[in-house]
Amino acid sequence: MLGFLGFEHVVKTARTHLVYCCCISSLIVICITIWACPESLRPIARSTALLDELQAEVPALVHYTHNQGNTSAVIVPDQGNTSVQIVPEQQPDSASDELSCAGKRIYMYDLPSAFNFALLEHCRYDLVKWIDFCPHMQNYGFGQVVNSTDAIFAEDWYGTDAYMLEVIFQARLQKYKCLTHSRTDADAFFIPFFTGLDALPYLYTNKSLTEMQGPELVRWLQENATDSWQRHGGHDHFLVAGRTAWDFSRPLESNRENWGTSLLVLPELVNITAFTLESRTWAATDQAVPYPTGFHPATATSLRRWTEQVRTVSRQYLFAFSGALRPGMTTSIRNELYNQCVNATTRCSLLDCSKIKCSHNPEPIYCALLRAEFCLQPRGDTATRRSVFDSIIAGCIPVLFHEDTAYTQYSWHLPITEPEKFSVFIPEEGIKNGSILVEEVLKSYSQTRIRQMREELITLIPASIYRHPSSEDAELTEKFRDAFDLSVDYMLKKVASFKSHPSTTG
Repeated sequence: MLGFLGFEHVVKTARTHLVYCCCISSLIVICITIWACPESLRPIARSTALLDELQAEVPALVHYTHNQGNTSAVIVPDQGNTSVQIVPEQQPDSASDELSCAGKRIYMYDLPSAFNFALLEHCRYDLVKWIDFCPHMQNYGFGQVVNSTDAIFAEDWYGTDAYMLEVIFQARLQKYKCLTHSRTDADAFFIPFFTGLDALPYLYTNKSLTEMQGPELVRWLQENATDSWQRHGGHDHFLVAGRTAWDFSRPLESNRENWGTSLLVLPELVNITAFTLESRTWAATDQAVPYPTGFHPATATSLRRWTEQVRTVSRQYLFAFSGALRPGMTTSIRNELYNQCVNATTRCSLLDCSKIKCSHNPEPIYCALLRAEFCLQPRGDTATRRSVFDSIIAGCIPVLFHEDTAYTQYSWHLPITEPEKFSVFIPEEGIKNGSILVEEVLKSYSQTRIRQMREELITLIPASIYRHPSSEDAELTEKFRDAFDLSVDYMLKKVASFKSHPSTTG
């Protein structure tokens, strides 16, 4: 009976009880607390999902309510992981809203949960034996709340994993004002596929099956969304992949041992737009969006408080370098930058992330960035790095060494046509051959120019963050367009442009 009503859900708590929830309508959820010994806790699989029986150690932390009439809700654990929250889909609720949604309506497909939330049930060493991302998917994909005694990190800071981008987007789109249940009325279509999480077994466990990511999705769309899928050949569809596009772009005819799945090069999917952390710069269907950082304000007051801190903090260092070295990468300039920072002594702040755990811990990173005027941003494993956005949010002027680190990537979020307004560019070869000293270049910038550039960075902070999806602060949601808002805005413009000029739009 409970399966018929919608879903069954059990959440393990940190101690000795569990919370059992069942849905009795599309809007009402009943949760019952049951005390039990920790050893006896077992997740209850939903009867509406075709899931393998989960191992006892895999917690059912996040579920998707299978729906009636395409009404659905995301169930997300709260900060203490002891209860669940229902995030209902946002719908236009007045004639004025309907008018304001003209050209902005998005339809989100009701994919089987195996494509998205069922993946989260396997978060603990299941998709890949050495990866436990259970802590990272908490709080709408923001991860665990930062536990800091420093007042500036006391509110709206999380240990966010950039690969949770898919979960973060899904939570925000559930609250999107112009979400529609009508495919006919929709201006664009969102495919809620947790692409990067689904790719983990293919990338790290069985590379011989990398071409298998995607055909099931294509088959589902062809069988269940024939009209909308074929209407514009996929040009009005988009999905989110919380990894670089390179992870999904292995040519179909290439050696199976080469890196990546072939999702984005499948003939049936080549027209959809993929929001990725890093794009293939020549691919018109790739769109790089900002890496999620640790700051997710829920109020305009929180955002203003942070920007004032950025504007007024005392910065005692000329420049900073944060990161780990890449001794095995001959093309990397990190060793050279590390040595230049050490030689600059009191003018450079150094944070060695091989000695201090920087991932999922924004406090040491931002403390270093807030102390410097400029922040060095060399390439990492790929051209882009999250630290560029950490730097922007901290008001630390990014010093870039390769155009693909930002200038060819984030056209929807950064003023890349005027890069000198918010960044400094130093060519890699000058660092590699020793002909350029970073300190000498940065010393040439006057304090007036530095202040101007920092003010430009402050204007870019909203575009570089993902605000909290449960925020009801009208000023924050209406005045400040964040990374999600801009991504959706520009996607809708891209679709409108294609529909106006279908023969000339890529």
